[in-house]
Parts: sequence; structure tokens; C-alpha cells
Amino acid sequence: MPHWTGELSGARARQPELEWLSPDSERVRAALGDGAVTWAVEVGQDIAATISRKVPAVDDGAPPLDAIRRATTATVFRALRLVAGIGESESTLASAEVEDIARDFARRGMELDDLLQTIRVGYAVLAAALLDAATRLLPPSESSGELRRISVLLFEVLDDFTGVAAAAFLEEQSAWAAGVSAARLDLVTKIIAADPIEPAHAEQVLGYPLGGHHVALIAWSGPHSNHDLRTVVDPVLRHWGTPTASLVIPVGLQAIWAWGAITPDPTRALTSSLPDFVDTFVVAGQLGSGMKGFRRSHLEARAVERLVRLRVGHPPTTTGHEHIGLEVLLLADPEAAVQFASRLLGPLAGDDPRMADLRSTLSLYLDLDHSLSKVAAAEHISKNTVTYRVQKALSLCTPSEGSTTDLRAALRIHEWLKDAPIAQWQRS
Repeated sequence: MPHWTGELSGARARQPELEWLSPDSERVRAALGDGAVTWAVEVGQDIAATISRKVPAVDDGAPPLDAIRRATTATVFRALRLVAGIGESESTLASAEVEDIARDFARRGMELDDLLQTIRVGYAVLAAALLDAATRLLPPSESSGELRRISVLLFEVLDDFTGVAAAAFLEEQSAWAAGVSAARLDLVTKIIAADPIEPAHAEQVLGYPLGGHHVALIAWSGPHSNHDLRTVVDPVLRHWGTPTASLVIPVGLQAIWAWGAITPDPTRALTSSLPDFVDTFVVAGQLGSGMKGFRRSHLEARAVERLVRLRVGHPPTTTGHEHIGLEVLLLADPEAAVQFASRLLGPLAGDDPRMADLRSTLSLYLDLDHSLSKVAAAEHISKNTVTYRVQKALSLCTPSEGSTTDLRAALRIHEWLKDAPIAQWQRS
């Protein structure tokens, strides 16, 4: 008995789409006739038009409507074959055209949600068209069972259809992102190296303005972290003002370089602290302007990164160059800095609690202009205890004659590197 889909027909005259119809169309034509082919083309056009109307990302000029129409029409032919049982049983409605349009979504910078919304909208139109046709062409005694069968068939293949399209999208998105990231990394590397570049071209490739004010960030986490590093960029940038644009470039496993274009707000830096994150290290350069500021802020962030990575085993922190600028200078050559501090501090570099107390009190004493009362208040001890600790600490080390500058530098070096594997302190 002929299948009811053989009675399908369309209302429009044949159009010049035969040159792009999928191979499934000829199988449908041979089994069901020209009317079914015309019906499928019309439904495919209706699906494409509905998607364009209901999915904003598509209406905003993503893939051309003709390209979407080819994919939707190919899907209708697959659905007709499935419903009518034509040829080999197809386990998927997803055709090569569907995979092509999914890849095009990715190449145009659209989101996976845009693709999934497109599928939902299109699938609803397809299901309605098939169910309406069955209701119209079958007698009431047969239509109820057929409507149920069609619904089950479409439901069974929906997950596979969505999975194939999403996989094609994600594969292309990954390849596209890698290509864009590689081009951007190559370009910022040239900027950092002060190679000559054309600013307008650089801004086009980077998608980021090189004028104005910038802050550079570097963020990284451990190999087992699931933290999306991009999420730390905006909260950190807000320490300096209002971010107006950002550039994020992956530079390895769980590591990024980032820049933010900032409208500066000096009061924020004075009244707010940098945010910390549970499993992510973040370092920041200082606010700079123009392409030179873009470069210098990154180099400052790199210098801070080197210092933070020396402190193996320390918990993740967010560290700004503005807070440890002196340490960056003192530790430009870490091994030489350790030797310098070790010679001056001698036994005062010991890791026992008593030496730690002496160093803490001496550091405060030097930083607070030798004020016994201020140090006593800060450490909640008596002025006599401050005097004793300072005298004892000075007796253990060998400061330069007539100046405490070297001693203060040695204490800053020790404080930063006291637990670092690179530091083998002399305790003589």
C-alpha cells in the first residue's frame, strides 16, 4: 500500500534549487514523486525563514539565508526518508549541510547557544509540518497512530541531531579560536619586543584599542583546576577603574595573558584591594598609556610573575607590581639577591620562631622611622621588648656602617624568599 507521504505536494512552481539539493532529494523523488520534493523544499524554506525571524543572531547577518535553507531542506528530506522508510534506515537527520552550517556559525564567532536555539526553532517547524501533513492526508481512523509514530521517531533522533551539529560547531570553534589566538599572540609578542607594527592593523587583528590606558594581567592555575581564567580579568581590572575593552590570549595549559583598556579612577586603587581567587594566581602590571603602556605593563606583570613563581607552595594570590616594585628590582637576579641578604643577615636569617620575631620587629623599626612606640603598638609588645629585639637583631647581622639601606633591602629579600627553594640561607 502506498505510503501517505506519496500524496504530499507543494504550492509553488519548481525553482532552480535542484543544483544544490542533497542526494536524499533524488531518493525521495524516486519513491514519493515530485510533489514530495516540492513540499520538502517549501518546508525547508519555511524553517529557514522562521529561524531568521526568531533567532536574533541569525537575523543579525550570520550565515546567509540561502546557506541555512540548504541545511534545513536537507534535514526535511532526511525526515521524509525516516518517516516513509525509504532505503536504508537512517539513524540521524544530520546531513553534511547541517554540519557545514554549524561550522559556519563557529567561524562567524557565534555562540553554541545560538546554534542550539536555531535547532529548537527549526525542529518545531519541521515536526509541525509533518504532523499537519499526516493529519490532512490520513483518515481519522489512521492519523492518531501515525501522529504518535512520527512524534516518537523525531524525538528519538533529536539528541543525535543536536549532538552531531554541536560537535561540528565545537570542533570548528576550537580550530578557529586557536588560529585567532595564534595570530594575536604573534602580534602582541612583536609589540612587547618593540618591533615596528602598523597600529590600525594591530587593533583590527587584536580586536582591542591600543590607545588610551591599559593594565596587563597574567593569570595561571594548576593542571587540575577547572577555573575559567577569563573570569578573573574583569574583577581585577576594576581595581584601577572602569574596563571598556579586554584582550585575553591563552599562552599554555591553564595560563593567559590579558590586557584591559581602562577609564582610570584613582580613588578605587586607594580604597580597594585586589581580589584573590581560590585556585588562580593573578599578577598585574601598572597602569600605562598607549602602545608603550601596553608593552610596559605586560613586562611589569612578567617581572611579578617571576617573583611569585619563586615562592613554591604558597597559596594563590593576586599581586600587583605597584605593591612589590622594590622587590622586583631587588630580585632581578634572585641568586645574587640571596647571597647579598645572606651575608648581611647571617644568623638572623634562621627559620626558628625567635629569629622570625627579631626580623619582624627590626623591619618595623626601620620602616617606622625608629619609633619605639609605633613598633610596640603595631606588635602589641612593650617598648623595652622592642629595644631588646632591635639590639639583639643588630648584634646578629652585619649592617653597613652608618646606613640601614642595605639592611632594609636584605630584610625585604629574605621576607620574599624565606621559603623559596632557591634560597639556601647562610646561618653563621
